[in-house]
Amino acid sequence: MPQSRLDLGPVVTLTVDDCWKTHAQAFDQAFDSMSLRGVFYVIAGFVGKEVNRFQFLEWDTLRQMAEMGHEIGSHSFTHRGSALTWRTKATQLFRLVRSKGPVRSTKLARALLNLPEEYPVVHLQQDEEVVMSKREIEKGVRRPCRSYSYPGGEPTSLLANLARDIGYTSARTMRPGFNRLRQFDAYTLRTQAWDQWTTARIADKWVEKAINKNLWLIEVFHAIDLPSYPYSCSESSLREHLSHVRSKLGEIHNLTISETIELIRKDLPGGTPFETLS
Repeated sequence: MPQSRLDLGPVVTLTVDDCWKTHAQAFDQAFDSMSLRGVFYVIAGFVGKEVNRFQFLEWDTLRQMAEMGHEIGSHSFTHRGSALTWRTKATQLFRLVRSKGPVRSTKLARALLNLPEEYPVVHLQQDEEVVMSKREIEKGVRRPCRSYSYPGGEPTSLLANLARDIGYTSARTMRPGFNRLRQFDAYTLRTQAWDQWTTARIADKWVEKAINKNLWLIEVFHAIDLPSYPYSCSESSLREHLSHVRSKLGEIHNLTISETIELIRKDLPGGTPFETLS
């Protein structure tokens, strides 16, 4: 259960993007087996459907997950990403190298470049993606949808402002890093994303850093043991890491995104936000 006050202690949040059926169910079971809770970001227009050979979770399952304490957030309506400039893409690459090192970042970049388009569908206008997904999720899950995850992981300032103005209390990026107390931007939350080369030892070090430096760690998952998919993790590494997280619950809080945002705003004068730490 969440704490009545965060007392500015470290936090670990587990998040899952897209919510492909078999993979999301596997993450749900893995989290539940360790009494951990997470955030499942769904593509609202794909719920219960098969798109490009990907089968997505149904609303009934998402409602059950919400009842068990998980948060259901939005990952847009059809996974339309931001149109990024070359300068932004160069910045993304720099952040990747800085976070994962040249060898892992090169492997990941090559794998991503070789991926075909995941969802070759007709996309909505950017504002419609953000608005309609929130509306559809709240209707389907019968709970408020407060958290957004940017498709592609990199927002424009226009998109970040749109998420705020529509009523999301946060938005998560794929920018590598941690979030620390003081001056944070709730609409560019930083993360540590699992990929094929992430081991339990690497992820455990994220947790230790969050504990030692009093940070908010947000982990990102996509798939489990999915061949040739760069953002897949191994089930054995996942379970080993979740066991480590559970063993540290006396030193770090396991909260959802919206819980963390709400508690911090209550805990700090004037709702002082976070700043980010790379």
